[in-house]
Amino acid sequence: MKFSNSQTMKRSGFTLIELLVAVTIFVILTALVVGSFNLNIGNERVRSAARQLQATFEGARSRAFKLQRPVGVRFIFDEAYPGEVNALLLVSSVSDAGGNLYETGRLRFVDRATDGDPTMVAAYDKAIQYVPSTTGISWTDMNSLDMLRAGMRIRIPAETGSWYTISSSNFLTDANRKIMRLNEPPLDQSNFAPVGSNYTNNGATTTYEIDLTSVMIPLQGEEAISLPNGVVIDLYSSKVPSNWRTNSWAPGVTYSVGDWISVVSQSNVQRLYRAETTGASGATPPNWDTATAVNSTIVDGGVTWRCYQTPQYDVIFTPQGNLYGPVAAEGVLHFVIAETRDTRAIFEDYPTLGDVTIGTTARDLTDRDGDGSPDHVGAYRIVSVFGASGSVNVSPIDQTDTSPADGIADDLYNFAIQGAAAK
Repeated sequence: MKFSNSQTMKRSGFTLIELLVAVTIFVILTALVVGSFNLNIGNERVRSAARQLQATFEGARSRAFKLQRPVGVRFIFDEAYPGEVNALLLVSSVSDAGGNLYETGRLRFVDRATDGDPTMVAAYDKAIQYVPSTTGISWTDMNSLDMLRAGMRIRIPAETGSWYTISSSNFLTDANRKIMRLNEPPLDQSNFAPVGSNYTNNGATTTYEIDLTSVMIPLQGEEAISLPNGVVIDLYSSKVPSNWRTNSWAPGVTYSVGDWISVVSQSNVQRLYRAETTGASGATPPNWDTATAVNSTIVDGGVTWRCYQTPQYDVIFTPQGNLYGPVAAEGVLHFVIAETRDTRAIFEDYPTLGDVTIGTTARDLTDRDGDGSPDHVGAYRIVSVFGASGSVNVSPIDQTDTSPADGIADDLYNFAIQGAAAK
């Protein structure tokens, strides 16, 4: 008996429906695996960055003890995203050529007014003027080397006199860059020379010493430490001094009093500007070069900006182990480690203006896409530095939102304060 080919041939391959089912299952499994892989990679990068920051702080603290001088960690901002830090650098206090932490020289008290009457000097016109000498370094050169800034301390006369704070108002703004003002009125001083008079014939000179312990320069042989790719320190989520949380300038944005922006002027001068009024910025950038002098102001659409010298963003440890300088006033510093896929996220219902991107902070629990969960997708860690002791720990963030449930975390740093350690 013979059989037809159709009866003897066995079926080979798959039907189209079977192939479609297999491909669908493969795509679903791949998506699950890739999503889980990306989440794990993000978590590990954040953990690594937190350990890296903790180790850098502890290294600076131990070096301060070893060197018996202030040592700190400088935060290097991402140029495109001023509210984010992507690298760190170990720094230490500077000293003069003889290894001293004080720069000395001679100055005289002058009347900034040009009315020709140095016996009647308004408080605003009382100033100090650098007297050139064959030794030491001029105030102009110190400023260019970032060794002289507003807010530093100066003692007049040296060794025996009173300490004063150098004012940011009219800081080296004269033509010769030799005149500064003090925040406090000079004690027991009634002789103020005319500002344009000859040094040798007008106004007795006296000695001074400028405290250099707050001036930090990179430690010799140290290079910048980069955070893992895709991970930053999010200063908008962190507890740091307010002028650390800066942004880029953008057209048509409504700024509030106290907002900070970081600007590089047309002539490549970097400065910080603080909003003095609430209003919307102009359609085009103002001429920042007209307001690079510290304490000067510039009108930008409906906003008035005041210029401040760009600070160094340093966390400094003393040889005793505690924090030193402006950051010590914060008590406890909390640095939030985040992923850029959160800090730079753009949401369709939050339109962008210019080059500004809308990111989500760690405390923002808003559900904009309606999927029942907060919009952020990355991992977070907090690295805390306690000012009084200098101790450093790493903890998870607390995104509890109960009182009231308003889409904002009640206390992001609760676990850090309670001492919960991150895995």
